[in-house]
Amino acid sequence: MNPNGSSTTESTTTQRPAARQRPRLRTPPSPDRLRVYNILLLGPTQAGKSTFIESVKQYADPSYVPNQARIGNGNESHTQEVHMESVTTSLPIYKLYDLEDNSEIEMSRYLAENSERSFKKLLVRDDDLELWPEETPGSTFVHFRLFDTPGLDDTKGNDIQNIARTFTGLSDVNEFHMVLIMDSHEVPLTMSQKAAFKSYFDLFEELKSLITIVHTKVQNIHRHHANTKVESKLLGRSQFFNEIMGQTVPTKRIDCDVDENGPAHMCLTRNTIREILEIATIKTPVTRNRAHVYKAVSMTSIDKIVHAKYKAKLDSVVKSCEALGKADQLAIKIENTRNRIRKIQEQIDDHDTDDMLPLFEQRFDEEWTLFGWRKDQTMNFPHQEHTINQVRVAKQSMDLLHEAGGEGHKFWEVRFKRECFHSGYYHVVLSMTSRTKHRKEIDGWRSDLRDLSKTLEDEGKEHVKLCAIVQQNASGSSEKLKQLKDKISKYGKMLDFTSSLRLALDEFLDLANADIYRGADIVRSADALENHLANKFGIEWSERS
Repeated sequence: MNPNGSSTTESTTTQRPAARQRPRLRTPPSPDRLRVYNILLLGPTQAGKSTFIESVKQYADPSYVPNQARIGNGNESHTQEVHMESVTTSLPIYKLYDLEDNSEIEMSRYLAENSERSFKKLLVRDDDLELWPEETPGSTFVHFRLFDTPGLDDTKGNDIQNIARTFTGLSDVNEFHMVLIMDSHEVPLTMSQKAAFKSYFDLFEELKSLITIVHTKVQNIHRHHANTKVESKLLGRSQFFNEIMGQTVPTKRIDCDVDENGPAHMCLTRNTIREILEIATIKTPVTRNRAHVYKAVSMTSIDKIVHAKYKAKLDSVVKSCEALGKADQLAIKIENTRNRIRKIQEQIDDHDTDDMLPLFEQRFDEEWTLFGWRKDQTMNFPHQEHTINQVRVAKQSMDLLHEAGGEGHKFWEVRFKRECFHSGYYHVVLSMTSRTKHRKEIDGWRSDLRDLSKTLEDEGKEHVKLCAIVQQNASGSSEKLKQLKDKISKYGKMLDFTSSLRLALDEFLDLANADIYRGADIVRSADALENHLANKFGIEWSERS
């Protein structure tokens, strides 16, 4: 124990376990009965996406033989379209045993205590070593679907079309639980790759909370504490991703060499895979119907041209309404009030839901170190105005000492300590419902809705009176009035679309797959966008000139 009594040291001597029987993994049930987690893999050609998936299948089923045909070679991308593979697992921990004395080899101790030379010997040793997957107490089976995607550097500069191609291939995915950015640390990040990554992050703001960076092809020998060169390089690459995303995200490193079958090597790789998969189970998923695409600068530039044209058209229609009688002018006003009510109701329907939104995320990793102090660690989410609706935790080799707040409260705090002789981690995600987060806005919209409903009622009564005075049927309209109201409605929809800074995912896919936002000719692109929207909103050719 240290002088202040809050920490303890760790000895290097542990009692060797008695003879043990190899545990058996349970037979997985049908995936139809399990919780499904969807994981999207993004990255440049040869970043190791397909190889990672083969390694995941080996983790879930140790008898699985990797499919070499699924793994690319050279500089060519094996994956040309979105490809899905699935695994069912109880997320076991792999443990390494020395059969000579039947003792467990704690890999974290080799990484921290032993020399780099002895660590290298362990990695290549295959005699009298055995790797056992062991299920944790209370574990349940879960089903993962992993989606391999074309390389980001296959875009030839057409990032929007490549992104659309990827998400079109995900049309049957209703929820996203994790986005893995696969980054081969051996390959320099080119300008085109950086631009492609930035396009993804800028367009899909809501998916940022699901991102984990996986540095691939990091040979396990480089994980030893004595190797600082590779560590420094990886930190630099992680910093690049953090900067373009504007936030710090979980980062893992892995060696998925499927030809390497040393027990120690496989132990490190498979347990890293377990940590990655476990993160997916605690993330706050993004549902497809709530996934939006935030327009890039090139897209908003095209929108502005169309917006200016139809703003002038709408102003002209409104001007022509001045020549109408008072009853018809009021009818136009009533139509505008109804449109405002419709828009506000759409806002309420979009936000007043039980969909979970991320509120707070933090991860703490601690490696076992020789004669290191095991200090108490704390995480704290202070009091704030929103109630926490969900707390999800993934942890390993951490003793929970204290926890307060959490679900149903407006704060959360925890204190924990790493177990002796083990490396460990504690990862927490706090979430709240959309209804909770947007309570003030929803209350404001409902107040506006009540006011507008009263306005609409008053306008309707006034319209009846005016029609009685001029002996006009209040429910009837002249052909000219109908045309004006129709144009105001259609032009208003054009302006709503071109002024919005985001699109629903499926709406974006329709536009991108139709090549609406493609090409350097901004005027031609604007014409294509106008034609697409005019057909959608029923604007005749004669009205477009």
